[in-house]
Amino acid sequence: MVIGYRLYNDTASPRQVSEATRDLLIQLVRKYWLVSGPVHVTIDKTPSGAPLLSVNDQPVYCSLSHKSGFIAAAYSTNCSIGIDVENLRTSKNYQRIRDYYKDGFLTGSSLTKQAFFRQWTLAEAVAKASGEPLLKVLEQPLEKQQHAARYFRLNSFLLCAYQAVTADKVSDISLYQLDSDNQWQYNTQIRLCSPV
Repeated sequence: MVIGYRLYNDTASPRQVSEATRDLLIQLVRKYWLVSGPVHVTIDKTPSGAPLLSVNDQPVYCSLSHKSGFIAAAYSTNCSIGIDVENLRTSKNYQRIRDYYKDGFLTGSSLTKQAFFRQWTLAEAVAKASGEPLLKVLEQPLEKQQHAARYFRLNSFLLCAYQAVTADKVSDISLYQLDSDNQWQYNTQIRLCSPV
C-alpha cells in the first residue's frame, strides 16, 4: 500500500477538500507507480460515492480520507484497502458513541479516548475496504481485523491504514508527505503482519 498525505487548508469548502484529496491520489500514483512509462490515471465513483481508481485502464484498489486540515489518499495493487484519519484534538463527544457500541466495534478495547479513536478509525477503514455500510461495521467486534491495521500519529491526527489481507499476502506500507512546496517526502515503511 502506498499512502500520501498533506496538511491542508482547514478553511476550505467540502468541495475543495474533496477535489484536493482526489488530486492527491492522482499525484501519488503518478509519482510512485512501479511501472515505467506513461501513467494514465482516472477516478470515477461507485453509486455509493466510493472512489474507483483506474491506472492505464486497469482497476486499482484505493481509499481517500480527510478531516479539517488534513487529507490522505492510498492505493494498492494487492488487496482491498481502507484508510481513515481523525483529529485527536476534536471536541467530538466520543463517550456517547463508546457507550452505544461497547458490544460492537469497541469490544475488547480499554474504552479510553485513545483506544476509541484507534477503533473508530479502524471501523471506518474496514468499511471502506469491505464496501460494507459503516453502521453495520460498527455493530461488530473488530478483533480479527486488528492484525491488518497500522496507525500513524501525524501532528494531531491519527491515520489508520487497513488491508484486507489473507495469510499468504503480506504487504508493505509506504508513507509519503506532500509538503508545502509540493515536494514528496518519504516518511516510513512498515510491514503488515500476516495473521497468526
